[in-house]
Amino acid sequence: MEAAMILSGLGAMIHHLRRKLARTIIIDRAPTKARSMIERIARRRAAGNYMFASRFVAGKDVLDIGGGEGTGHGYLLACHPTRVVSIDLHAGTGEKKNPDSRLTYLHGDFLRYRFPDNSFDVLLCIGTIFLLPDHDAAFRKMDRLLRPGGILIINCINPELICRYFGMRLHDIDIKYGKSYTARELSDTLVQHFHAIPDVYVQQPVADPAGRYAAIRMWIAPLRWLFSRHSVCASTPRVVGVFNYFVVRKAASA
Repeated sequence: MEAAMILSGLGAMIHHLRRKLARTIIIDRAPTKARSMIERIARRRAAGNYMFASRFVAGKDVLDIGGGEGTGHGYLLACHPTRVVSIDLHAGTGEKKNPDSRLTYLHGDFLRYRFPDNSFDVLLCIGTIFLLPDHDAAFRKMDRLLRPGGILIINCINPELICRYFGMRLHDIDIKYGKSYTARELSDTLVQHFHAIPDVYVQQPVADPAGRYAAIRMWIAPLRWLFSRHSVCASTPRVVGVFNYFVVRKAASA
């Protein structure tokens, strides 16, 4: 009986530690100052996000949904957008750090803020979708705000891969991940709302765990993240990513 209690307590402690580690590793917001190795990875990932997004912004009006402190906005501005608007409930000091006249920081709720329809060419929803309480309303609003031919760039953490690493669902790791999407689910949702097939990408790739040495490849992948850039790359059948990425273009007017 006593041994069973000890084992039960040990199991609970291990579960707690795994959950704490998982919450730290999948940090979705890059801190202003990176003090730890994991925070440095988060900042590199944010840089990879905005370097990828910057390919689409030249001469465009851009809305960054959940742009936070402005980490990475410099990459967008370097590619000469007409303007960048960043909206976040917790917008902080980004405006003071980057006084570029093309860049505007708004403190507000994306779902409640009144933007004119057809007012942006590019929407960014990076590390943000799970924070929005009503996803259908969010996607409908994104569709309204995009001009014909406009582009939505969106990512979502991969719940299947996280479950394989940590043995628990995203919702069990942190309640804010109550609504997450597999790659297929998010792709289908985008097709439903934008009536276009998105291009699929991944970030922090992992060789698909199938085959003789799959488990080893999967577990050593994070070691590469310590020393590499976190570029967004095209998805392939044999590679999965910690983050799934999609670029969908709104249909042009007939």
